[in-house]
Amino acid sequence: MAGGLVVALVTTPAAGHDLQHRVTTAQAVVIQMHYADGSPFAFEAYEVLKDGDKVPRQVGRTDHAGRIAFLPDGPATWRVKAFSEDGHGLDFRIESGAGEPLVAAEKPIFDRFARILVGVGVILGLFGALSLFYRRRRP
Repeated sequence: MAGGLVVALVTTPAAGHDLQHRVTTAQAVVIQMHYADGSPFAFEAYEVLKDGDKVPRQVGRTDHAGRIAFLPDGPATWRVKAFSEDGHGLDFRIESGAGEPLVAAEKPIFDRFARILVGVGVILGLFGALSLFYRRRRP
């Protein structure tokens, strides 16, 4: 009897460290990211938030192929933020409907390259203004 009591007292704290698992299959949303040269956005940080939430539903790092996988828990708008330490990153939203597959549209060409076009325009504008200024100063 004393032996049974000792076994019960010793094994009870061990149950608190027990970890159970279950393997199931489900349809996940997979987002693959890559740089302009085609190389994967690999092992970089990301967050997945439900629109309106301040605390991310999922955080982690992309895999070797630059992928994020998550399971939406219902119809919602999801915000995905991925970022690297050197300043590269994305911040975009995707919609999940009730029973519908989650689809994110590609950005139009103008949206992708808008920053580059604006930067080139600003530089050309500055050089044009400087050339007019110096041309008027010469007699």
